[in-house]
Formats: sequence, structure tokens, C-alpha cells
Amino acid sequence: MNRRLAVAATTLCLLAATVATAAPASAGEPAPTGASAAAQQAAAAGPGPASLRGSAGAVLDSRFAGFAGDPVRFGVDARADGATGATTRGHFHVRHVHSDGRLVADFEGDITCLAVGGHEAVATGVVTKGEAPWFPGRSPVGQKVALSVEDNGRHGDRIGWVWGFFGQPVSDCQGTVPFIRTTSGDFTVRG
Repeated sequence: MNRRLAVAATTLCLLAATVATAAPASAGEPAPTGASAAAQQAAAAGPGPASLRGSAGAVLDSRFAGFAGDPVRFGVDARADGATGATTRGHFHVRHVHSDGRLVADFEGDITCLAVGGHEAVATGVVTKGEAPWFPGRSPVGQKVALSVEDNGRHGDRIGWVWGFFGQPVSDCQGTVPFIRTTSGDFTVRG
């Protein structure tokens, strides 16, 4: 199975597990007792704290027509009480500079959702301030963004993104496959 399919399968399994543990018991089912009650309560409580933290840079490649060779830097500090995004808080910052030094975009905002599965995470948020001078008429402020990270330790993480201010749909805790390898910095995924 290729890596992208494996990531998609993992995400779907995480979603299915979330729905299964959040579903209420049927009215006709007997109440659990003893050890099974404790196991169901632990499952309903969900996993422990989850986080995505770090700062890393990447250099855009030929897939980014007109921007190949541009450095992009991402910073994320996202925390959630469980791996499914309950009680999420945090901040993100993205800076993209053209290879000639001109600013393409610089924006930051608040994390609204965090989903973690293994060494991968998806964080979504809303831009609270920023600019995108390379794209007149496309203000990032108030728009949703998604950042997907694959934590490979100090061996070059991977990151992917979706920007709502380009008309791409961004739903809470949904993102894309981490499609580009970072060239500096490090992300840490826990949860």
C-alpha cells in the first residue's frame, strides 16, 4: 500500500474510532457493570493530551510554478485534551518569501482543531492577522487553514497545507497528505 493510501486509511480509522466511542448506548441495551463499565468509561474518555509543536522550513519545488526555490517557514503550537480535537488551543504562523526576497505571504492565527494519529497530525485554524501582497485582493484574515504534519524525528518531517483564502474548502481537523519534506527545523507530534 502506498504511503498516501496508508495515511488516508489511518485517518479514516481514527474518525471511525472517534464516532464509535462517542455514540450513545441504545435505550434497549443493559447498562454495563463491573470491569466492562470501567473499560467503556476509559474508552469514552478518549486518549490523553495531544500536541503538535515546532517550527520548520521547506523550499518549494517545481510543483509550485512560479515559486520553485522559495523558502516557506511554518510554526505551530497546538494542544488538545484528546487526540480527536476536544478542547483545542494554540497558535500557528506561516511565512513565505520569494527567492528574490519579496514577501509572498505572512499570516498567523488561532488553532481551532487538532487531530493526532501516531506520528501524524492535522491542525486547522483561523487566520487572525496577516497579509498576502503577492495575491492582491486575497486577504488571509478570517480564513481557515489546515496544516498536516508527519513527524519523522530529526530525519526531515513532511508538511502539507490548504489555504482557505484561495477558495479551497477547509473543515475542522481535515487536511491533506503531508506532501513536502522540511529542510530545517523540527515538528513533534504527541498523542
